[in-house]
Amino acid sequence: MNSRSSLVNWILVSSVDSSAVVQIGDSNQVTPETKIYALQRELPIFNGNEVEDLTEYPMFSQPLPLPLLTENIEQCTIHENPIIKVGSIRVIGIAASSVLQVGSTRQIKTEARVKHNREYLSNPYDDEE
Repeated sequence: MNSRSSLVNWILVSSVDSSAVVQIGDSNQVTPETKIYALQRELPIFNGNEVEDLTEYPMFSQPLPLPLLTENIEQCTIHENPIIKVGSIRVIGIAASSVLQVGSTRQIKTEARVKHNREYLSNPYDDEE
């Protein structure tokens, strides 16, 4: 991987959260990973010990299915200018293993797993019947 200089006039990112990455410049490998358990209750009363261990949810430990690459990919890149120039970047939010990068990366592998539970005092779908 040929390295180049990255010049950014200005960048404004309002929020970076949940193992998101803002990278200006080259990197070899970026692998942000996040596992989120979100619990929403009709009455916001929490004990603080709602989930002791995420392994009780198989979705957090199962291997991710990866796409099968069945074709050879050949790439030839010629960088006529050794400088990456960016005028401005404005982003509202970067979250859940996302990457904002100005530069080159050999490999990016991101993973976000979210388990969202909603607990109600009564069935919210009773009126639909």
